Amino acid sequence: MDDIVPVTKDGQLYALFFKRKMPVDGARFLTPPDASLQVGVFERPKGHRVHAHRHAEQDSAPTFGEFLYFEKGKAKVTVFDAEWEVLAERIVQGGDFLLFLAGGHMLEILEPARIVEVKHGPYPGEDAAKIFRDAP
Repeated sequence: MDDIVPVTKDGQLYALFFKRKMPVDGARFLTPPDASLQVGVFERPKGHRVHAHRHAEQDSAPTFGEFLYFEKGKAKVTVFDAEWEVLAERIVQGGDFLLFLAGGHMLEILEPARIVEVKHGPYPGEDAAKIFRDAP
């Protein structure tokens, strides 16, 4: 299985699943250059220095994107398009990570999990932040 598994429909990228044991030599960016969130993996030797820097502001304002890192545990992740059609179902486990760029998603926790989430802010509150397929 490839170390990066894209979920697409009609040429649109909905999600990327990243396996925990992917080869990296130095720096490897995993997302397309036009993705609203950029994900990279770096492996550096002792003594390597990243020079002091800051990032230039960008004109574009992304409206959607969510990154999940599964530190431990196991889950079934379902990816949906905007009409709630299932595009993919994948099992993820500790060390795997994924990026949602469009559509919807659902998680079913199969083993106790610790998940780190990164998404765009500011957070408008639960009622304004999510559109649910079914009432929770």
